[in-house]
Amino acid sequence: MFIRVIAYIKTEIKAIRNGRAFVFIVCLALASFLWFLNALEKRYTDHIAVPVKYTNLPINKELTGKLPEKLDLTVDALGYSLLRLKFSLALSPILIDVNELSNNLLENSYISKYSFSTNGHKEEFAKQLTNEIGILNIRPDSITFKVSRVIEKLVKVHPVIEVSFAREFILQKPPSANPSSILVRGPVEILDTLNEIYTSPVEVKNLSQTIVHNASLLFPSELKSNTDKISVVIAVEQCTEAKFEIPVIILNRPDNLSIKTFPSKVKVACRVGISQFNKLNNSRFKAVIDYSKYSNILSKLPVTLIDIPDNVLSVDYFPKEVDFIVERK
Repeated sequence: MFIRVIAYIKTEIKAIRNGRAFVFIVCLALASFLWFLNALEKRYTDHIAVPVKYTNLPINKELTGKLPEKLDLTVDALGYSLLRLKFSLALSPILIDVNELSNNLLENSYISKYSFSTNGHKEEFAKQLTNEIGILNIRPDSITFKVSRVIEKLVKVHPVIEVSFAREFILQKPPSANPSSILVRGPVEILDTLNEIYTSPVEVKNLSQTIVHNASLLFPSELKSNTDKISVVIAVEQCTEAKFEIPVIILNRPDNLSIKTFPSKVKVACRVGISQFNKLNNSRFKAVIDYSKYSNILSKLPVTLIDIPDNVLSVDYFPKEVDFIVERK
């Protein structure tokens, strides 16, 4: 058996040296090529997906809603035409002239919607691709253009911050955006109800000094602006403790009664930024009791702290309820 294998290998090597195998391979390749050329001469029906580009849009209007990015074509063509077409699709989108197809109706301020049949434009689309094919069917079979009047509006920027502070530090003032407002362009239906544009979240931990941070703006997809980034200023400062005594104010007291509370004042302690310390005094707070909540069951009335300034934090007060005496005038 081994001797036969050796003999066979020697025979094949000799054949290769004689060129018979080479000739066979060349003949096979030539026959395959001729068969391929013959196949390309035949007509075929196939499906191809063609990208779409929309042009000549209505002036001062904008397309809204989602439009098909591709058209699915059922085509009839010779093999070589179909092959060439498939290789060139990436460079040859179908151009759809919006104003021409709508007979400029969408330019009218009272019209916001127009539909057309894609299958009614087979020949036009085929010419854009090549004259060597025929389009049998198109999907989707229709396209609807929805447009909206475009306006410009100055919209306020709202910074979104996620900040934690180092010990004994607080915000000096609310975070601010620079610029504080931007000019936005888009459909009137959206801009009419839009009051703010939010930034992407600014995340900072253990903040102990004022920083300026660049932040992207989060636009709805229908809106456009020349400004896509703004600066967010986060001003911080050290805080200190402030203490006051403020009188108790009686609400809903009948005119024929005299009411005295014990004690007549409450003590307030709060934390405030150093820059605000000298601006803070006891007149900025109010401690009240509501006589309308009095009943024979209650021996004391609860004290409520109201009108607390925005620039203070960690507010506490004592006592939380007071004794009182009611006398007729």
